[in-house]
Amino acid sequence: AYYPRANFNGGRNTYTQTRYLQDASYVRLKNLQIGYTLPKNVSQMLKVERARLYVSGDNLLTFSDITGVFDPELLGGDWGDGKLYPLSKVLSVGVNINF
Repeated sequence: AYYPRANFNGGRNTYTQTRYLQDASYVRLKNLQIGYTLPKNVSQMLKVERARLYVSGDNLLTFSDITGVFDPELLGGDWGDGKLYPLSKVLSVGVNINF
């Protein structure tokens, strides 16, 4: 087991130690959007002023060495111990058209 069994008969449970201290540093890609605006001559052929195609992604990557279900962004803050619902990955595709 990762954690030791509890021992209530001695003072060993109250000693300060760093055996289970984890590195909570992380790198996260929160938002990425890639788009392409159609050239003016193509837009005029489609009878629109401007058209843009895009792909957007949220919460795509998280690199962290922390174990378990912890969210490293929420550790040590007002949110408590970091055990919340995991972030959902969202992928969106769309078109913006101006007439």
